Amino acid sequence: MEKLKSALRSIWMPALAIIAALIVCWVVLTAAGYSAPDAFGALWDATFRNVKSFGNTLNKASPLVFTGIAVAVSYRCSVFNIGTEGQFLMGAISAGYVGIYLDMLPGPVLIVLMCIAGAIGGAFWGMIPGYLKARHGVSEVITTIMFNYIALQFLGYLVRGPLRDTSQVEPQSFKIAEQAYLSYIIPNTRLHIGFFVACIIAVIMYIGLFKTYYGYELRAVGYNKVAAQCGGVNTSSTMVKAMLISGGIAGLGGAIELAGNTHYLFENMSPGYGYTAIAISVLANNNPIGVIFSSLLFGFLNAGSTAMQRAADVSASFVNIFQGIVVVFVALAAVSHLLLKGWGKKGLKTVKKGA
Repeated sequence: MEKLKSALRSIWMPALAIIAALIVCWVVLTAAGYSAPDAFGALWDATFRNVKSFGNTLNKASPLVFTGIAVAVSYRCSVFNIGTEGQFLMGAISAGYVGIYLDMLPGPVLIVLMCIAGAIGGAFWGMIPGYLKARHGVSEVITTIMFNYIALQFLGYLVRGPLRDTSQVEPQSFKIAEQAYLSYIIPNTRLHIGFFVACIIAVIMYIGLFKTYYGYELRAVGYNKVAAQCGGVNTSSTMVKAMLISGGIAGLGGAIELAGNTHYLFENMSPGYGYTAIAISVLANNNPIGVIFSSLLFGFLNAGSTAMQRAADVSASFVNIFQGIVVVFVALAAVSHLLLKGWGKKGLKTVKKGA
């Protein structure tokens, strides 16, 4: 019963925040002279009108689930991984090399090797800032942001140089082998198995974080590093491992995005998945299962942005405004929850003292 109450408490605050954000967005649209019912109706139809629309929404949510889980895992260890964007790209680059140069392999083997290469590439890119944080106290916020730009520039170098397909006008790499393409599950949609792989990863990470000894150590370091160290936890090793896992999950997302959607590397293959993942993780309270649902919300918004523009003449950039409003309200809800919790404890102590 206590676990159920705790789960409900973790759900109702974000839910209220989303409802409040919807109301504010409705007011902002109306004040700006747009038809809010038409805009939100178009947003809904673009996602839930039919199986095709819903399948495309799940496809857009897939990379967000991977990067969102990556952020959630590191945040649980109080390592603020802002670098999932770079880890995602390094995973895609690593998988791209395998998919391009090992084209003689059969499809299933090649896909598995691409996923492994992507996870290794992302893990390596996450391990370096984790090691610098654990061993030398270097701020992981600074290093991960720097590594994002290094990964982006490295990708730009590859698609303009060693991997460039000169038959194309825009800079891009050669395509990966066709047998490495992930098949679409629903006809006439781009939905592939990647979304469901992401959901499985989310369940595994939830179990790992909350049901295993290593997850306990990781969360203990996140709650209080000094206390965890006094309890015998190797805090430095735990932080590096957290970044390894976080980067590996983001890199796996990059590999699956390459195999399922883009099929070749190009500079803008990530429109900011790693940065959006921070908001997704905050909305999910750093819970891997919650990341699935918050990713669906952002996928729903991304899928419906162009439809909203067509139906109600609302700029697609309004979706970014809506995402920002959601994050602000979720942050306010989290702060309010902490204040109410603290006030409740203080009030209880006052009552006991008076008694």
